[in-house]
Amino acid sequence: VTPDGGGVLEVAGTPGLSDAAQALFAESALVTIGLTDEFAPLILLCGHGSTTENNPFASALDCGACGGNRGASSARVMAAILNRPEVRALLAERGIAIPEATWVVAGEHDTTTDRVVLLDAELVPAGHRAALEQLMADLASAGDGLAAERARDLPGAPAGAGAAHVARRSADWAQVQPEWGLARNAAFVVGPRSLTQGLDLGRRTFLHSYDPAGDPGLRSLETILTAPMVVAHWINTQYYFSTVDPGRLGAGDKVTHNVVARAGVVQGVGGDLRVGLPLQSLFDDGQPFHEPVRLLTVVQAPQSALDEVIGRNPVLQELFDGGWVHLAARDDAGAPWHLRRRDGSWVPWRPAETIDRAAEAQGGVHHG
Repeated sequence: VTPDGGGVLEVAGTPGLSDAAQALFAESALVTIGLTDEFAPLILLCGHGSTTENNPFASALDCGACGGNRGASSARVMAAILNRPEVRALLAERGIAIPEATWVVAGEHDTTTDRVVLLDAELVPAGHRAALEQLMADLASAGDGLAAERARDLPGAPAGAGAAHVARRSADWAQVQPEWGLARNAAFVVGPRSLTQGLDLGRRTFLHSYDPAGDPGLRSLETILTAPMVVAHWINTQYYFSTVDPGRLGAGDKVTHNVVARAGVVQGVGGDLRVGLPLQSLFDDGQPFHEPVRLLTVVQAPQSALDEVIGRNPVLQELFDGGWVHLAARDDAGAPWHLRRRDGSWVPWRPAETIDRAAEAQGGVHHG
């Protein structure tokens, strides 16, 4: 991916986006994730993918937002766009001033081995080399810690397993459970990262940075709810239905799968193509590892803004009013949380145990 002399980004030698189009995509990406000021000298844009062997369900472990492909290409393209002086000049005209000293580097997180590979690192300016080396050391340390944490949940992993064990699983042709993927996903949190700072979310939550103060027209909130939130819902329902009815809506046992024309799998020697996820992505020794709950979307933004966005997007009305996705929100850091009902009304949120105690006091039990 290289910018040519005419100001057009070339991908695989084919002229593509003009400067104006690149700036539009760059602005949309930065505003949507709330990165519009206080830029660090070195910024990492990280895609993700999964390395496994002999696995017909490999794409289920890659990036859902990239159509079951790895995310490195998307990260490389956006990094190349953001590093172009022509794009930065246009962004500055739109109020997003990226310092000349800031460099954007692309990377890809391998979710099986928990290693992050930095892409095009040789292009990083000499003045950023010390920061780059520190970043690589920090990523390696974080990867070791995460590998050890995940290994505790992997079937058959020995006590104290860590990075070496997960690396071996990724290359094992006989391994039917190289990683759990997005099993146990439960929530999608939209707000400033201070909202979740210090919390152990148990690797069950999608996080999306958002600051309503920088989004007066609600454009970013609308994009977040109609794009990444919808993708999170797709992932959630894929796991949900494959778990609650694995016989009809899941793919069955990997061990007896046969791949058909690289389009799908059948169980054994024939029958219809199987849908959904295999048992090994959901169950551990016959017991469900994934907890089939419908996605909870948590947003720090005014309820009136959420009502406005939902009101003009039928897809959100179908998800929230249909009960496929639950929505909780608060106006700001000091406001109480509210839950949105399927009829569009909002009610104060209370912990389930509080509701249970109140119900018991009245002679009944209600599980919230």
